[in-house]
Amino acid sequence: MESEEREAATGRSQNVVHILPQSMDSVPRFLNGPLERVDPTAGTTQLVVVTADAEAAVALAEAVLRLTGLGGIELFPVTSARRAARLMQGRPVMAIAGAPADLADLIRGTHLKMYAVQTLVLAWADELFEGDPEATAALELVMTELPKDAARVVVTDRADKRVDAFVERYLRRARRMDEQEVPDNAEPVSLRYVTVSASSRLAGLRRLLDDLDPPSAAVIVGPGEAEADVTALLRTLGYSSEGAVTTTRGDVVPETHAAIFYGMPSNRQQLTAAAAANPVEIIVLVQARELQPLRRMAGGEVKPLVFPNAGKLARDRERGLREELSAVLRTGLPTREILSLEPLLDSYDGIEIAAAALRLLERERAVRKSIEAAAAAAAPRPPAISPGGFDRGSRPPRDREGSSSHGDRPSRGDRPSHGDRPSRESRPGDRRPTGRPGGARDRHPGSRPGSGGRPPRDRP
Repeated sequence: MESEEREAATGRSQNVVHILPQSMDSVPRFLNGPLERVDPTAGTTQLVVVTADAEAAVALAEAVLRLTGLGGIELFPVTSARRAARLMQGRPVMAIAGAPADLADLIRGTHLKMYAVQTLVLAWADELFEGDPEATAALELVMTELPKDAARVVVTDRADKRVDAFVERYLRRARRMDEQEVPDNAEPVSLRYVTVSASSRLAGLRRLLDDLDPPSAAVIVGPGEAEADVTALLRTLGYSSEGAVTTTRGDVVPETHAAIFYGMPSNRQQLTAAAAANPVEIIVLVQARELQPLRRMAGGEVKPLVFPNAGKLARDRERGLREELSAVLRTGLPTREILSLEPLLDSYDGIEIAAAALRLLERERAVRKSIEAAAAAAAPRPPAISPGGFDRGSRPPRDREGSSSHGDRPSRGDRPSHGDRPSRESRPGDRRPTGRPGGARDRHPGSRPGSGGRPPRDRP
């Protein structure tokens, strides 16, 4: 009896395995308890959430911010171990989330100290056990540094052998809480999906409404900022608050044309309720990581929704390729190509051979485009032209008479020779008296300039 009380006091009995749909709406079910146990006055890390990658850590941090508000406990997302190490030096981090490799780097660098951790959460474990050896080794390091009396919480979309083996090794006497609420005899639900990212979901909804143009639609959102964002978008697009396209928390008016889930459905009941309204089509905006959980939740046919513009571009491209091949066939095929391909007909059909040749053609065109792009990038650029019309440091262009483009100023090669120079008396502004000895009037008519006016000598 005393051992059970001591075990409950140390928190070992708090080990839980949650089987939940992979959705941000499921976050309060497994994080409310660990967040309530965090002591803001302690100033140490008390909650560690292990995620599959940095994007999942950021998504969980946003979900916690909506839960606790600006004045509550913040979940610090580790998107880069180097950045996190720098930020953690200047402030206490009470709750942290990140991928196993990033958390292991912080532990090795003593930036993340695990001695005061009260709860460790693995969200979602089925993504963490995808077979990456480095991630598995990093997760083992995190579990080794975890205090023995810390609570361990595993969140998974499905309990497979890998999850069960991890629970058996690290979670002692764990309670299993299956909250999928999907009965075995549930009827399958057929739907279509649009793949979006966490930041492009609102833009994906706008594009969906533009291409689909439904006469009536119900956009199913979760609580929080998502409802306000969708309502503002609908108002911006011109839909009135009581019009045919509205937002809802899950209630769908019967015979609605389209039931659009603005994210992963929170549970099977919500998806079943939307299908019970008998809409023409059910569309879900999901991230790539949520596609497999969505298939398991629906149980029916799950197809991608291809926008008309994207499909039209692809069809136009293929049509152009067929026309190009038809033009070659109309001109007549050379004998050499036929003889080289004829032996392949013993093992392959003609359409298969043509498809292989088409693949080689597209590959060759891609290689040619890459070579041309590399050559264009390596080509020398033309010299920059200065505002004056010529390069800096170069001489100005000259016309055929040798004059410069800089006005009438003569260049060095066009300056007058000594014989062509005007005399000093003809120079404007020359104040030298003309009757002075040595002047131009005292020179002998046949003397050379600079001879002092002496007559030239007679040469033999």
